Amino acid sequence: MNANLPRLLDRVREICEECSTPEWGDLWDRATAATSNSSMFAYPNPIAATGRAPFVFLPDATFYASLFGYNLERVFRDARTHICFALEQAIWNFENLHHDAVVGKTILISQLGFFAPSLFGMTPVYADDAVPWIKGPVIKDKASFAGLKRPDFYTSGLSPLVHRMYSEARDILPGDFRVEFTTWLTGPFSLLFHLRGITSLALDMMDDPPFVHAMMAFANECMKDWWTQRARFLGREALDPIILGDDEVGVPWISPALYEEFVLPYERELAEYFGGIDYWHSCGDCTKLLPLLARISKLRMMDVGPWTKLQPAVELFGKRSGSSIMKRLHPVSEVLMATEEQMRSRLLQVKATCYDVPYMLLFDGISVLEDVRSSVEKVLLLDRVCHEVFHEDPTRPNVEPETTLSTSR
Repeated sequence: MNANLPRLLDRVREICEECSTPEWGDLWDRATAATSNSSMFAYPNPIAATGRAPFVFLPDATFYASLFGYNLERVFRDARTHICFALEQAIWNFENLHHDAVVGKTILISQLGFFAPSLFGMTPVYADDAVPWIKGPVIKDKASFAGLKRPDFYTSGLSPLVHRMYSEARDILPGDFRVEFTTWLTGPFSLLFHLRGITSLALDMMDDPPFVHAMMAFANECMKDWWTQRARFLGREALDPIILGDDEVGVPWISPALYEEFVLPYERELAEYFGGIDYWHSCGDCTKLLPLLARISKLRMMDVGPWTKLQPAVELFGKRSGSSIMKRLHPVSEVLMATEEQMRSRLLQVKATCYDVPYMLLFDGISVLEDVRSSVEKVLLLDRVCHEVFHEDPTRPNVEPETTLSTSR
């Protein structure tokens, strides 16, 4: 595969040179400032009220690994394999999909959500055919918490691996390509979810609130320090808004009252420190948390996952100046197991609900359910239906918006 690198680089160059505005138009608001931190979740605000909306496919790494025949341990540990894997994805997406992601010449050294926990001693577990994850927890009690140190930007956890891959990638890639250093995706509560363990953390919130506040404050200070060191390492004078991945924030993991007490103050603090939250993400049910999340200033793009109701998010974020919606469907029930009729019905409902506000759709988490061929066929089917609904037909759908109807689960 690595022998294919020159061919892959040439093909990406060709795509970048031949790319032009698609026939349905550029659906991104290029005038709206977004973070300069590269990420799989970093997109400009969509343009509102055109009758059209951008959509992006981001299948799971296991989908592409099965499609292209990659070993995922090597993808996350070897710079040349990491580069080839990223280029193959960009090329396949461009050649097979109508989606609105722009092919570029930037390669992100991505370690996903297992990077930040590794900085505190959690051990990554690798497999040939699965995305790495982490073993823990590491905060067994107050004594072990007291022994934690702020991560060293160069030596803690996966940092040496990331620095090696970043350096090697810069040597491997020609001058017209750019390498982006990895980012810290994990929010403070999600970090503690792993470091402390959900059972212990839940008991702490009931029995020892000061301990939870101490751990949350520590997580925030570590995040601020790491991002400051990253900016210094890259020669950047200012910090940009960050992406906050909070998959473990959601009901029933945490109630609105507990979120307001233990999480919201720290996320608001991060928003002030970084000049905003570029994108807030959770795969949990955040419907009851949305009014509290709306208190976070300068939250640019709000994630609405498959469990969160769309209509209240539209009211609180879609109609808020400077904010937009990212709607995600359930990758199994609404994609891999859905019929064309079910896909179209759900997408028309989303369009009717979001029609007057800036919104996009992201299809992530799509893996191989039965075999690669059938999963690819479902992705191509969904892409065609999306193209028809969100690109070709600008009219308001004659269906009920998502108000009383439940989302698929």
